[in-house]
Amino acid sequence: MSGWSASEFRRWNEAAQSCFVGRRAERAQLQDAWAAARGGSRQVRFVAGEPGAGKSRLLAQLAADLGSDDATVLAGTCPSTLGSPYEPFVAPVAAMRTAIADGALPLDGAAQSGSPQPGSSQARHPPDAQAVAGTVAFLDTVAGERPAGRASRRDLLDAVVASVRSAAAVEPLVLLLDDVHWAGETAWELLSHLVEQTAGLPLLLVAAQRSTATDRPDHLVRHVAALYRLDGVRRIDLPPLAAEDVEEYLVQEAKVPEELARAVAADVHGRTGGNAYFMRELVQTLGARGPAGFVRPDGPTPPSVQDAVEARLGLLAPGARPTVELAAVIGDVVHTDLLVTTGAAPPEEALGHLDAALDAHLLEPVDEMVTAVRFRHAIAREVVLGAIPSARRTALHLRVARALEARGARSAADVARVAHHFEAAHLLGYRAEAVRYLRLAAVLAAEGLAHDEAADLYERAAAVDDDRTRADDAVLLAARQRMLAGAVVRSRVLAEPIADDAASPHRLRAAVQYEDANWRTNVDAGRSVALLRAALGPADDGAAGHHDPGDLRARGPRARDPGAHDEQLQVRALAGLGRALAFDGHDQQGRELIDDSIARARTLGGEDLLADVLVASLVQGSSVTDAEAKLGRAVELSELCLRTHDLWRLGPAASYRTLLGYQRGDAAVVRAGLADLRLAVEGTEQRYFGYLAGCVDFSQHLAAGRLAQAARLSERLLEIGDAVELDAHVRTDGQFGVQQFVVRRESGGLEDVRGLVTGDEDLGERWAPGLLALYTELGMRDAARRALWWLIESRAIESLPGTRVGVLTFLSDAAVALGDAEAGRLVRDALAPYRGLNIMFGSLVSAMGSADRYLGSLDALLGTGDWEADFARAEEMDRRMGARLHVAHTLAAHALAHARTGADGWCDVGALAAEARSIATTVGSQRVLRMLDGVGGIDHGPARRPAGLTEREVEVLRLVAQGLSNREIARSLVISGNTAANHVRSILLKTGCENRTRAARYAATHDLLD
Repeated sequence: MSGWSASEFRRWNEAAQSCFVGRRAERAQLQDAWAAARGGSRQVRFVAGEPGAGKSRLLAQLAADLGSDDATVLAGTCPSTLGSPYEPFVAPVAAMRTAIADGALPLDGAAQSGSPQPGSSQARHPPDAQAVAGTVAFLDTVAGERPAGRASRRDLLDAVVASVRSAAAVEPLVLLLDDVHWAGETAWELLSHLVEQTAGLPLLLVAAQRSTATDRPDHLVRHVAALYRLDGVRRIDLPPLAAEDVEEYLVQEAKVPEELARAVAADVHGRTGGNAYFMRELVQTLGARGPAGFVRPDGPTPPSVQDAVEARLGLLAPGARPTVELAAVIGDVVHTDLLVTTGAAPPEEALGHLDAALDAHLLEPVDEMVTAVRFRHAIAREVVLGAIPSARRTALHLRVARALEARGARSAADVARVAHHFEAAHLLGYRAEAVRYLRLAAVLAAEGLAHDEAADLYERAAAVDDDRTRADDAVLLAARQRMLAGAVVRSRVLAEPIADDAASPHRLRAAVQYEDANWRTNVDAGRSVALLRAALGPADDGAAGHHDPGDLRARGPRARDPGAHDEQLQVRALAGLGRALAFDGHDQQGRELIDDSIARARTLGGEDLLADVLVASLVQGSSVTDAEAKLGRAVELSELCLRTHDLWRLGPAASYRTLLGYQRGDAAVVRAGLADLRLAVEGTEQRYFGYLAGCVDFSQHLAAGRLAQAARLSERLLEIGDAVELDAHVRTDGQFGVQQFVVRRESGGLEDVRGLVTGDEDLGERWAPGLLALYTELGMRDAARRALWWLIESRAIESLPGTRVGVLTFLSDAAVALGDAEAGRLVRDALAPYRGLNIMFGSLVSAMGSADRYLGSLDALLGTGDWEADFARAEEMDRRMGARLHVAHTLAAHALAHARTGADGWCDVGALAAEARSIATTVGSQRVLRMLDGVGGIDHGPARRPAGLTEREVEVLRLVAQGLSNREIARSLVISGNTAANHVRSILLKTGCENRTRAARYAATHDLLD
């Protein structure tokens, strides 16, 4: 193909309809942006102004300016009423989709969904027919022509990006999007994704939006704020027109003599405030009275745009006003045939009314054939609608709804329009029709993966439905869609009243939905427990909250009302209850319910049910044995999700695999889980999953000692976390605080805040664990001791289930630094269950290293246990993970334990300190270097042997290779048998050898036998 011609899309009709005055600075800014875009640097300009400021007119002029300048201009707009969830992209996407399907626009192989790597075959060769068909299908979904099927949200967004890339590869592209303040969350996600993925394209995207506060929804503010951080994204504000601009308009458009225009321009400017639309309306109203209108502009002229529109209506012939009112009810764009056939007037008379409205400049044609018309400005339509009496407006909505229904809804946008009009007319006895079409529109939006819009439609259906059972069902469907959109708090709020309603037949389903939305933030697990127990049925003794799990399994809802709930719902409820009980501190009861639910799900069959139950099971247990079982379930769930393309459930499955992989010290599991988690992020566009993936990346940077990267990522995570919907008192800035603290603790940045703390801070008013850690690092011993015992005696950490284990590391550090054996004994008992595991804050908010390192320090403090073995296990895990900073901390803690206890031990303490110092110096860990200052007087000897083996361990390994037993090794080296056994155990841990034979082979292959 020689190239793509989109000539039918190269003009925006309004551009040539009237003269254009003013806006010289703004036009120059857009021309500069176009020059940069043509050079291959994508540019985005948000044109903002009050209603009537001239935003649409500026975009139209830009289309006229650039349409003949080697540019393809595509334009779209948003309706003020219900439309496609992907507006304003529908018209541009439809144009590109048709061209791609017909072969007129070649689909660039490098632009396909999936972002192929440079040098791949996909990047080198044009796409095949299957790839083109797939892209066309995705574009059809965006245009509202077909359901998404198994496609993900990312598939749809990437298909639009691929189309834009292809179009821009043929000719520099201008994409004009008008009235984006009316765009929904789904459209803004598409806009944001497009901007983020097109940095190097010859593309100019200009979006017009109202700047008034009431016209700026939260999702608009959030997305625009995030986009401003990108290169090439700017805002252009439209100030009021100047008096000289008004004078120019009077001369050019109204043909007022220059001298008269100069005399009246200031008055017209003062009356309109420089608002372009108001100015145009006033000038046309004045001009309708002939020259006298301008000679005496202070006469009876409309003082407001409302009066101006009313004056225009007054110019119409009798009977024409109802036609204009009907047009206002129909919508932003009015098809002429619909207007004529729906009105009360005969067709010939209705066409005459239409001509009169066009002549009066109330309406304007959309195309040359006048197959459709629109109001000259949304403000005019709003004025006409506001002037129609409520009863008449409702009747007109009903008339339009019936006419549209009779025509048949051909797309999601058509169904949405029918729904809108029946909803507005439901008081006339058309509730059933309103509910039916609103729910159908919701289904179509959900099939197009527009979850926010689907939820809105379900909620609107519930609001007009007088059947409470059906309304509750719609509310729960909305709650489900809210959760799929990541709005877990709103999902929970929708479900709770129904779950609390004993009369609702959907009570158990609502309780399940509440718990499913609640566990991610775990604000009040007890509330989930109470709602599920109440919905499942009270215990025989009536003591809600004291069920025996076996009791629930035996009785369940069927025991009191056969057929009240299907068995799959009951299994989901019991699994959710098990998860809620675990979060509420009743781990054993929760484990029993989860185990039973999994068994019943396998018996009942169905991958969807099993997936739900497996997701619920992942929170159970914290011991080594539990970790193995949970990892097995997470792997099974991941495989199921990948097979069924269930990216939503893949998110928690992958997230738990990263957590369990780090907990077990298995770097391969972490990497595999993180890859799947990123797949879930890309496929679902869920910020929640994106935040979890970012935390894993942060912890990996931290553990490896990449402190600068960790600090930067933490800042980015704060931005991502702000976009995640959480309860008002649960914010990610707390997690950001933990991340920033641990990074600054390592890099020596805490000294900056020394002057801001006194040691007398109110522990009840601050986050006491953070104060404790700060006091400890700054050497404020009295303050640290006060905070340590306040946390122990108040049992405050027990109320922090999500961070409890991480907080224990702060307590351990404090007890060791203070030499407080009594506190150390209590902390050791709390940490003991985590032996053999790594410790983290929350969902890998921060990686804290091996529990054995902390246990080793505590055992050395207490003079109990085998702290040498503790440190050996910790070091082995750190090295296996490739966590250099963890290694440095373990080595330093080990050396410091020797220095504090005075024990000679059986390892080369100097070598421990030397390697720790080398790593700390390389990664910039001032904390480790400060720890090593406490190892004074110890000879920092030569570098260590392979796997961190000490010289003594090499001696032992040589004797092992000779086949000596532990007793024979002890006699040979004149040490105790217990010490010899410890040496052998440490060697096996460090080298990863399973037995003595493999250890001998290791010695031979590493030249340790000489």
